[in-house]
Amino acid sequence: MDDREKLFQELRKQNIRITKQRRAIIDVLEGKHLTIQEIYNDLRKAGYNNLGTVYNNIDFLLEHKIVTQIFINGKKHFDLTIDEESHNADSHIHVTCKVNNNIIEINDSNLFDQIKGNPIFKDFSINKLQLVVEGTCSHYEKETCKKDGACFIKRLNNRAV
Repeated sequence: MDDREKLFQELRKQNIRITKQRRAIIDVLEGKHLTIQEIYNDLRKAGYNNLGTVYNNIDFLLEHKIVTQIFINGKKHFDLTIDEESHNADSHIHVTCKVNNNIIEINDSNLFDQIKGNPIFKDFSINKLQLVVEGTCSHYEKETCKKDGACFIKRLNNRAV
């Protein structure tokens, strides 16, 4: 049984239903970082037409740490946190390119340990650590960077731990 089904079983034990709409949102977010409008647009294609239901279900998924929210390029995005061994709702590093809006996750426990181990936090217990790193590549060329294969942060993701 995968992590997703284990989570769903645990929620059912607490009499919390995983509705078709909640599953649909989870499916839409698989491997993506989407805004509420992008989620809604994808769900409409599957026959879910109520934006209020999308907001309510996103709130539910946030509350149960199935999804986390991040602000990238001034917009709120949602990111699935289940089925990802390397991160969870409370530990995330995202890198985004200001040119082409590519978003990747850096899953390097050493970075988290360095931040948490910094002397400034000596008497402070960190429960949640989310970082968003925005920028452009030093070799930025407008036309080259818009091609996914040439995107530096996409290549960086392949080297991430």
